[in-house]
Amino acid sequence: MELEQRFLQRLDETGHYFVTYQDGVLIELAFDAVVGRHPAPFPELEKTARFLEEHLRSHQTQALLLASKIQAYDAEPAERIAPMMSIYSFFATHRLVHPLNAYSTALLISRLQPTDVQLERTVSLYRLCKTSHRFIVSPLLISFLFLNSLRRGELSTIHDQIEALYDMLKKRFGRSQQTYVTALLFALLPDEDHHLYLNQLVQSRNAYRKHGIPLSFHALLALLGQPEVHRAALEQISDRLRQNPHFKYRKDLIFLTAVRLYLADHPTLHQLFAPYSPADWTNSTDFIPVFLFPVDLTDTSHATDGGMADGGFDGGDGGGGGD
Repeated sequence: MELEQRFLQRLDETGHYFVTYQDGVLIELAFDAVVGRHPAPFPELEKTARFLEEHLRSHQTQALLLASKIQAYDAEPAERIAPMMSIYSFFATHRLVHPLNAYSTALLISRLQPTDVQLERTVSLYRLCKTSHRFIVSPLLISFLFLNSLRRGELSTIHDQIEALYDMLKKRFGRSQQTYVTALLFALLPDEDHHLYLNQLVQSRNAYRKHGIPLSFHALLALLGQPEVHRAALEQISDRLRQNPHFKYRKDLIFLTAVRLYLADHPTLHQLFAPYSPADWTNSTDFIPVFLFPVDLTDTSHATDGGMADGGFDGGDGGGGGD
């Protein structure tokens, strides 16, 4: 069964069980279940959510979304919650957290089995980047900073490359945190490919502008080639989603969800990001679905933004957070 078919089936089942939740939340829960390895029974998901709600003092919906992220890849949630909390505490001591979405950042990074040195490098790289910008501390921003901190070399050199890429992208897409997140993504890729990906990014943005998806999603699509390569598949998935009643009042999430499902099932991304997977992961396909998971829990009505719909920030515009 194709991924979108399994997603729609799970979405209907989720809607029948969680009858009091908004469609945006149901969509996210179904996405986790079909992209992850361990689609948890609904009562088990509720049990984990109650634990998180009590111990993290989070709202019920936020706890359920986080529980969904945990259980999608961890058969034993307790074994994941402990390292997640440890990393959260580390970032909190450096004020590198957002009140509502920092746990999802810690969750993603905990799955990459970071060392203390790598976490320290992440904080140091963030501080270098923050000398010129004011950020909203979001899951994707910190996740990409962490991945860049895994690269070899001096942090000052890595930072210079990120800033150069941002300057290049800023000329095309303007000053915003989304543009900076895209620069962080490009910095993970070979230098000789940057202009190719930029060209494909521009074409993707032009082709899908009316859908209003975040720039970083255009960037991920750009890694897969010209828009013509995936246009038919995205339109087919979108058409199937459009017929589901849970998207009736969330038309803004149709194309975004189609893109997420397409990206999660694409082997090219698995290959590109395999070097950033832990050494003991023999199957690189473990990584990319997790990589798509850092959901921004700040606004649960837009849960499926995947943490990528960050606000503007540059040069004192908006933002805040972090030290």
